Amino acid sequence: MGMEKDNLEKYIKAKKRVDNLKNYYAHIVMYLIANALLFVFKGRISNFFTDNGVEDQGFLNWMGWNMILIPVIWGAILLVAGVYLLKLKPGFFNKWEEGQMRKYMDE
Repeated sequence: MGMEKDNLEKYIKAKKRVDNLKNYYAHIVMYLIANALLFVFKGRISNFFTDNGVEDQGFLNWMGWNMILIPVIWGAILLVAGVYLLKLKPGFFNKWEEGQMRKYMDE
């Protein structure tokens, strides 16, 4: 009975991890498509506003910065989420973690 419970818990944990990875990869695809479209249409978007009489340089600068910062911030968030999700830890953290585990196991 205990073995079935362990298998069920492992299955649930594995299913959750696979679902998280699937969602992460889907988010990367959305990021790539959205930024490719933004890059392709960046000039057309700017021209649309200037052709329709928008002369406010502050707005045009704000729009230009948003077209740069949104992909950068979105990419940084994806990078952090990927490091967490894929459990990519720099060597320092692995050594620290092992040291802490040994320390508490020895107590």
